Amino acid sequence: MSRTILITFIGMKDPYPAEDETPGPILSLLKTKPFNEIFLFCSGPAFLERVHDLERELQEEHIEGKVNPVDFPIEDVISYEEIWQKLNKALDSINDLMPSNLNEWYFLLDSGTPQMKACLLLAGKTGRFKARILQGIPPYHAQGMYRVRDITDSTPSLPVRQSISAVAHEPAVFFQGAASRTDNDFRHTPPREEEEEGAIIARSQSMREAVIRAERAARYNEPVLILGETGTGKTVLARMIHDSSQRRNAPFIELNCSAIPEGLAESTIFGHERGAFTGADRAKAGSIRAADKGTIFLDEIGDLPLNVQAKLLKALEEKTFFPVGSDRPVSVDVRVIAATNKDLRNLIAEGTFRRDLYQRLNVISITIPPLRERREDIEALIEKTLAEWNREYGEQKHLSGSVRAMLFSYAWPGNVRELLNAIRSAAAICLQNEILPEHLPDDIRLSGHGPLSTEPVMPDLPEGGMNLPARLLQIEWGYVSHALRAAHGNREAAARMLGLTGHSLRKALHERFASFVQNEGWDEE
Repeated sequence: MSRTILITFIGMKDPYPAEDETPGPILSLLKTKPFNEIFLFCSGPAFLERVHDLERELQEEHIEGKVNPVDFPIEDVISYEEIWQKLNKALDSINDLMPSNLNEWYFLLDSGTPQMKACLLLAGKTGRFKARILQGIPPYHAQGMYRVRDITDSTPSLPVRQSISAVAHEPAVFFQGAASRTDNDFRHTPPREEEEEGAIIARSQSMREAVIRAERAARYNEPVLILGETGTGKTVLARMIHDSSQRRNAPFIELNCSAIPEGLAESTIFGHERGAFTGADRAKAGSIRAADKGTIFLDEIGDLPLNVQAKLLKALEEKTFFPVGSDRPVSVDVRVIAATNKDLRNLIAEGTFRRDLYQRLNVISITIPPLRERREDIEALIEKTLAEWNREYGEQKHLSGSVRAMLFSYAWPGNVRELLNAIRSAAAICLQNEILPEHLPDDIRLSGHGPLSTEPVMPDLPEGGMNLPARLLQIEWGYVSHALRAAHGNREAAARMLGLTGHSLRKALHERFASFVQNEGWDEE
């Protein structure tokens, strides 16, 4: 029997926009049209929580339909290439479960970033996945009533294409000349070499031992405690354990305990009922419930308040907990991975961390060595990062011999994160292909001159002089665009990274950097 299948991304307006009683795009559609199965692509932990909030709303509204959260981890939410490749893999998996030629598939284009919507539209228009394409029209655009428009037949179809890298470079050829291409021209792009080898660089013996231990841990459901300095890659290792485990198709929820306000820690992890405290105008599922059947990664576990530590221990032992303000227990099946850069035994001695929770978490312990102790990995990390940069931006950046020597001799107090950021920063502000010492961050560039030296290394002036204002503007844009990428296009977050106000950054993007914004395709908010 044919079943109706809804597939879409879940966004910041689902199930409700902030401080708005009007239902978001997905809930609005589901109130209008029923579906048997609902697959929601979640690009981060916050969206997995929103899935559970949406599911609660559907139950309260007595709307039928099985909600299926799909973990859709993505590094760059505005990268067409990355979204397109992962989207096709995700749709293939759904098609294996519920073939589109046996069921009625629907793609809703209303949630997610513009790039996500465009990729979902392309997936429908190629015909590879037989789906109706829906566009919701909110009430303020439809005389006060939500309406849905089927746009499947309103635009011409495109041939199947699994890699859209050419779209950015020759869009006219892709869209206008696509009809002349055969399906053989659009075969699946083979996986990149580094994807086949895995995301973790482990050429050093100490790092290989950590990876081997993580691979063994993935076979079991026991808690894992990952120890290591900031920036060593604890999150990457936790993700590898999840992806290698039997829970790989379930959610992976990452939560940084040090970033949660102390008064909200319990609610953030365990959720709350509506009216549980001032400001709780809606019920919230919480991170641990969002991770049900999957993995919750508690980073910086040492910063978790003592009262929440006690509740976490009880939840781990009994596999049930009470959301804040609720008298009904919630059962969960979740695997816990915790990480910290602190010595938990010292925290136990100081009375700020529970010994019983430490013993419960420390079933499998993995220590990641700092980068200064794994010099064999530096070369591979450099080459991998530069290769990714050049592929992403169509450039041919490479390191000069002097820069390479500096990178190998530097102590890397920020570990792998500092190394990757330094390379990407240098590549962003370097106008030519060869990255020189003056392109490196000051901490690295000046490290060889002694701790008391503040004398900068000055670049040579090019022959014939230079346009200094234009050069400074290019350098400034390098930092701005780097911050925008790191903040996934969020202007406010990028402004904080740069020490600016959101207003001043938006003004600069409209005025001084307008040509850069247009050339590099940064959409308006």
